[in-house]
Amino acid sequence: MTPDTPTLLSCITVICLLFGSYFIFSEPSHNTRERRFWYASPFLAGGISGIFFTVPSILPGLWGLRIGAIFMLLAYGAGWQAIRITIGHRPKAARILIPCAVSLSLSALAGIIGSVHILSSFCRALVITGFNACALYELQKKTTEKTHAENILWNLLIVYTVLNALIVPFVPWLPAPFGAKGTTIWSVTAYNFMTIIEVTVVALALIAIPRERLAALHHKLTLQDPLTGAGNRRALKEWVTINYINKKPIVLLVLDIDHFKSINDACGHATGDKVIIAVKSVCEQILPKPSSFFRIGGEEFIAVFPYTTVHDALTTGHKIRQEFTKRSTNFVGQNIEVTLSIGGAIRLSSGTPWLTLLDSADAALYTAKREGRNRIIIAPDSEAPLTAEAC
Repeated sequence: MTPDTPTLLSCITVICLLFGSYFIFSEPSHNTRERRFWYASPFLAGGISGIFFTVPSILPGLWGLRIGAIFMLLAYGAGWQAIRITIGHRPKAARILIPCAVSLSLSALAGIIGSVHILSSFCRALVITGFNACALYELQKKTTEKTHAENILWNLLIVYTVLNALIVPFVPWLPAPFGAKGTTIWSVTAYNFMTIIEVTVVALALIAIPRERLAALHHKLTLQDPLTGAGNRRALKEWVTINYINKKPIVLLVLDIDHFKSINDACGHATGDKVIIAVKSVCEQILPKPSSFFRIGGEEFIAVFPYTTVHDALTTGHKIRQEFTKRSTNFVGQNIEVTLSIGGAIRLSSGTPWLTLLDSADAALYTAKREGRNRIIIAPDSEAPLTAEAC
């Protein structure tokens, strides 16, 4: 059975209106009126466009088709703005209204055929391509890692931007709705098939993206120490799993605040918290990049960074130790000495198990504690002999 144009247009109209209604009334993750409006607007505009295309006789002459075409452009433009909102930018309504107004002006001057009609069709195809390209650009310049739904949306926009760009030069010879010639059943079928795919994928992406981000945020919080913002013990396990076969030499330092209970007892827990935060702050400042930092206990931390030489590892540890004492003294007071003991181990190849590396660093830390604290000791290794230095 050959599909008829009104049936095809009715299908896409219903799909658009259903998605638009969903975002207006049912989508809990878009919790402000402005967000709900912009997420719903491309689908509502597409639904209104479908109504005018399905029953163009609503308005006299060609105005039903003209208004339908303008709402179709508005749907693409609103989709671009909805994507802007998903990456944290403010919508810019003027950026979609001005091109649509230009297209409407040309359409009002155009007849069914003629050069102005071709120019109007060319403008409409160019605007659609431009809106898709702008949405693609918004996703491309996103600095944070893309979610799975954002990657799907990114790939879809690449395909549709390229397809629309390829259509633009052939507008005078292509049938409507692709070009300026009269409509054919294949062109309407193909256009509606493409539209259904784009509308569905965009809608599902807009539904999924906030959920994926929320899930990612919750996952991040489960890996984060709430006091310092450093990774916690679970984050360390995940980091080890990811980097288990990493062949690059690294240094692992275990840092422990000396006599921390005495600091809490003498100065209070609020000051103790400041001392703990100071370890994270100092390590962020001094550790070479790239590095990873974790709080694995009350006053115990782990730092991991690339290995160059034993001397560099020791120098880094000394800088951390000295800067920490200097900074902590400012809010603890001169009468209480605040120091760090540091144990280190070096992993020169992927053949060294992480548990063995951590045990070696722990043993070096305990040696530093036994030998008087306030020092760094690197565990013995074939290429990194036992090294201990105090302040």
